Amino acid sequence: LEDMMWCQKNFNEEHREPTITEIKVLDTYWSDHCRHTTFMTQIEDVEIETGEYNKPIQAAFDKYMATRDAVYGEDTERPVTLMDIAVIGMKKLRSEGKLDDLDVSEEINACSIVVPVEIDGKTEEWLVMFKNETHNHPTEIEPFGGAATCLGGAIRDPLSGRSYVYQAMRVTGSADPIEATLPGKLPQRKITVGAAAGYSSYGNQIGLATGHVQEYYHDKFVAKRMEIGAVIGAAPRDTVRRERPSAGDLIVLLGGRTGRDGCGGATGSSKEHTVDSLLSCGAEVQKGNPPTERKIQRLFRNPAVTAMIKRCNDFGAGGVSVAIGELTDGLVVNLDKVPKKYEGLDGTELAISESQERMAVVIEAKDLDDFIKHADKENLEATVVAEVSDNPRLVMYWRGEKIVDLARAFLDTNGV
Repeated sequence: LEDMMWCQKNFNEEHREPTITEIKVLDTYWSDHCRHTTFMTQIEDVEIETGEYNKPIQAAFDKYMATRDAVYGEDTERPVTLMDIAVIGMKKLRSEGKLDDLDVSEEINACSIVVPVEIDGKTEEWLVMFKNETHNHPTEIEPFGGAATCLGGAIRDPLSGRSYVYQAMRVTGSADPIEATLPGKLPQRKITVGAAAGYSSYGNQIGLATGHVQEYYHDKFVAKRMEIGAVIGAAPRDTVRRERPSAGDLIVLLGGRTGRDGCGGATGSSKEHTVDSLLSCGAEVQKGNPPTERKIQRLFRNPAVTAMIKRCNDFGAGGVSVAIGELTDGLVVNLDKVPKKYEGLDGTELAISESQERMAVVIEAKDLDDFIKHADKENLEATVVAEVSDNPRLVMYWRGEKIVDLARAFLDTNGV
């Protein structure tokens, strides 16, 4: 309700009503999946219950609060959040000069560190990237596709960082697959067997070795499955270019075409589910396309290609609205240019579809022809769908109409 009133206030100040696409884009952009709203919620009052673990939990929290004072200063106004608790250890190490190998940039693809690598007797600096993806909810309602895109999604983040993913790990949690199930859910056996098939299918098609698989069976997983894919990738540091987009730069959509699969996936995974979810939410799960992702891997191993890429984002949760929307402050997107799997998609669907194996790549206008030629050699579709603008607003056109026109300052509030 507070988010709705926050939107109402914004559009009242602009003296207009929002379009349905704007409401859907905000719902997606501000979802727990895309903006970690739960983890970023301000914690103002903490009370730790008495019990067996009271003392260690209290000691850990006290240590966190003391570390905050050391890192931010005692008079900091920075709010206490679950996210801050999660990263405070890293910030303390950095403040002590113990994380000099951390690769720091404005890109938000995957955690990366700088590693000296010896090749033919010569030491080179490489970026090593780590990423894990949880697809607990998608795997519950569509086991094959959920687990397949768990691995595919994990690969896409370091891949968008222009690194080559070479190793994976899978960790799952299930109740007894022979007997346990709950009303309104698929049987645990159906989920377990289907998820294993989906994960291995994707891994085999893209050619990625999964060196460790761990399946946990425990009755506490009957209500919510655990499906984790974790990967590691690497690339020579001097082949990765990172620059801020500037006005006149072009956004190229590279890879797969857009369909209705995955519409509402980010928001769907962020909301409470009922016994009817199995019947109504299946279409929210994306459909994997590993051969296309493999082509992108080959393309991004070419230093002539990565030298043209100023910034890159993968099309995971949120589709165009998030993948392109996150690249820079001012953007003008032409949704009519987005390649489609089939006709009939409206502007809202094109804006939020989470169809897989697509990249949003920022290049300079002068590099467009060269970039397209390299993509053609790998049999990849590459289409200019947006341009960087000086005006700090996310603007989208469909069939000549402006269906999204959101101020970056409002978008960046991430809701209430």
